[in-house]
Amino acid sequence: MKSNYAHLILLDMVIYETHREEYDPIQNVQSFWEKYSLSTIHEHMVALQPDFDNKEGNYSIDQLSSFSVDLLRTTIAYFMLHMDKADLGKVQISTSVNEEELQTTKRISDLFLRASQSNTNS
Repeated sequence: MKSNYAHLILLDMVIYETHREEYDPIQNVQSFWEKYSLSTIHEHMVALQPDFDNKEGNYSIDQLSSFSVDLLRTTIAYFMLHMDKADLGKVQISTSVNEEELQTTKRISDLFLRASQSNTNS
């Protein structure tokens, strides 16, 4: 098999691993949040857009492929937890990494909200 298709096989394997006896969606969710902060997730999602210009070489194909696999794994894990009606309180993730970023984005959001409310032209 050509190596340029290996990343596609990885995406398929993520789906199949849900059928393994040792599959643990809680661990998958926790691992994702330990590995990625909100800003890192945002940066990778932007880099995955077709019109993203990676002239600076900030992201390799391997990094973006790995992120895509991790994101798919986490999405499936959340779906499996939802299907099993699992208590998401069992998912122990550290929120401290993202709290400051959430506070910053809240301030920016509030600024835009105030600006749009005070704009009488809209």
